[in-house]
Order: sequence, then structure tokens, then C-alpha cells
Amino acid sequence: MNRKPLIWLLLALVLAAYAVSIFVSNPGQSPWSLISGIIVAAASLVMVWRYSRELKNNRPS
Repeated sequence: MNRKPLIWLLLALVLAAYAVSIFVSNPGQSPWSLISGIIVAAASLVMVWRYSRELKNNRPS
């Protein structure tokens, strides 16, 4: 099995954990903290999309 899809999944999980820690850390956050949390969460979703795309491309025909 190609390891590239697993790297995308690992990166997505790390980014998701970081986004959750940003949102949970302080309830009264500055707007910049909220914006950066949203950007990191969006990046995590992109990594999940790349993971699913790599899995689809690596399927044996």
C-alpha cells in the first residue's frame, strides 16, 4: 500500500486537533484567534478530501 494517503490522514488529524485546541482554549478569544481556528479547521477538511482522493486513485482496477 502506498503511504502517501496515510500522510494526508495524519496531517488532517493533527490540524483538527490543533483547531479544536484553539476553540477550546479561551471562550473569550480575540477575533484573530477565531479566524485562525477556522482557517486551520478548513485546512483539515482539505486534507481529509485529499486523503479520500488519494485512496480512490490508488485502488486497483
